Amino acid sequence: MARRAMTMPRALVNGINLAYEVFGSGPPLLLIMGYRLNSRAWPPDFIDALAERFTLIIFDNRGTGQSDKPSSGYALSNLAKDICGLLDHLEIERCHVLGYSMGGAVAQELACRYPERVQKLILCATLPGGQKSVYAGPAVVTVMRELVGLTPQEAARRIATVTYAPSYLEENRERVERQMHREIVDPTPLHAADLQFQAFVDFDASDALAGVRAPTLVMTGDQDRLIPPHNSRLLAELIPNARLVILPGLAHRALWEATEACASLVANFLDDAGERQDEGLREARANAG
Repeated sequence: MARRAMTMPRALVNGINLAYEVFGSGPPLLLIMGYRLNSRAWPPDFIDALAERFTLIIFDNRGTGQSDKPSSGYALSNLAKDICGLLDHLEIERCHVLGYSMGGAVAQELACRYPERVQKLILCATLPGGQKSVYAGPAVVTVMRELVGLTPQEAARRIATVTYAPSYLEENRERVERQMHREIVDPTPLHAADLQFQAFVDFDASDALAGVRAPTLVMTGDQDRLIPPHNSRLLAELIPNARLVILPGLAHRALWEATEACASLVANFLDDAGERQDEGLREARANAG
């Protein structure tokens, strides 16, 4: 495994201390985690595979993990500003960017507001916001509402029921349990989770995405119940230079369910050789199916 230090270094950016790690070898690739999770949640096999080809920059969004947890400043545009401060601290002018779920919304803000910082963009299981986006159905919303007052472990188990494909959850209970234990280290306090959630609800980049200059890969699982695949199709329509991959049999946690296939897909998209990109897409589809 390529990492990790128990105590992460912190950088003072945009008025807060942001915890981060840098490891791996190759062109820089920034990973942005989703709602309520910190950087410990990234699937270890996915991270290790990417670290063989890229210098990874992972961090805890404000309000999560080892970063500061202020009482304000959670607008996703401000989280993008946090990232620019981190890149300045690391003296990285430009990098590839991958955002997952809410992190994909932050990645869109970054690409729209600071296009000079984004070389290539990967949007995983996310949405553009706005009136055309499709949100989770009533059954999923009920599960999410019932998280209030639960212990971190209980909440993680409930979330797993709507973020993993049922077949994967049934066949990989021990693996999912280990992942849940990683995710409840440094649990996100309620005030930060609430502010993140409201910021995600308020997010709307739909009118700005036509200005995204970075080549973009939009990817999702066809069984995503939390952020349905329609949203990825919409993103691919709104972003000028976007390619769409919908992975069969995978859900919102596609990166966890098919780590090897997803890492291959990401790495080959970021590779400049066009033939290898196409081969990687075919391989990822085959492995996921």
